[in-house]
Parts: sequence; C-alpha cells; structure tokens
Amino acid sequence: MSAIPFTDRELTRAWRELSLVATPPAASHRQNPHRLLLFYAVECGLKAVWLKRQNRTLFEGADIHRMGHDLQQVLKDLKVGSTLSLPESFQLPATSQGPASLPRNGKFGDVHQAWRYGGKCQAPTDQDCEQQLLKVLTWIQGELK
Repeated sequence: MSAIPFTDRELTRAWRELSLVATPPAASHRQNPHRLLLFYAVECGLKAVWLKRQNRTLFEGADIHRMGHDLQQVLKDLKVGSTLSLPESFQLPATSQGPASLPRNGKFGDVHQAWRYGGKCQAPTDQDCEQQLLKVLTWIQGELK
C-alpha cells in the first residue's frame, strides 16, 4: 500500500465534504453507502484533529502506516477516554459458500470493507455502528471549529 501524504487542510476539507454527503436529512433512508462515507468522514476528521494536536500540518507515510483505518488507535492517541468509543470488532453473518460455513468477523477498522462490499453487520448492527460514528463526528465538529 502506497502512502500518499495529505495536509491538515485537505483532511479537514475531506471531513467536511464527506460529512455533508454521509449525513443526509433524517427523513432519508440510511444505507451502508452512507455509512461508508460516514466512516471515511470520521477517519479524515480524527486525523485532522490528531494533526492539530500535534502542531503539524502534514499526515505523512509513517502516520498512515501506523494508523491505517484504525479509528480506535487514533481515538487512543487523542486520549479522548471512554466517553467516545467505537466497537472493537464486528460480525457479519457466516457465509455458506463452499464446503463449509465460514465465520466473518473483523476489527472495527475494517468495517469499511463490509460496507463497501455489501456486507450487513449483525453484531453490532449497521445502525449501532452508525450511531457510534455519529457521536465521534459530533465530537470532531467541536474540535475543528
């Protein structure tokens, strides 16, 4: 995986733009493509907050490799405590393709793959994951004023 550096301004802009698309009016029917964009909005926002707290303006290759999509790691680095947390893992229904049923579990940092490829989380549910991400998104709004 190549690591392309991004500036704090780019990450903040991405957070704002993704947030707008990922959080349509409440009357809208929410689907996993919205949640996928919400995940990326939170990821960009957390990394922008992280840069701000580090007094840095560039999210570089070493940062990208260390954090990847691990939002838990970024929250831990930001020392937000237990008030803001995301699920540690998620579970998709087992697949019965092939000779045996295959369990499908992952770390929460990989939930974007489930949503990107059409998976439906059962524990926690997609809606539960979304609610936790929205709480983090609200916190980010306060940090990036």
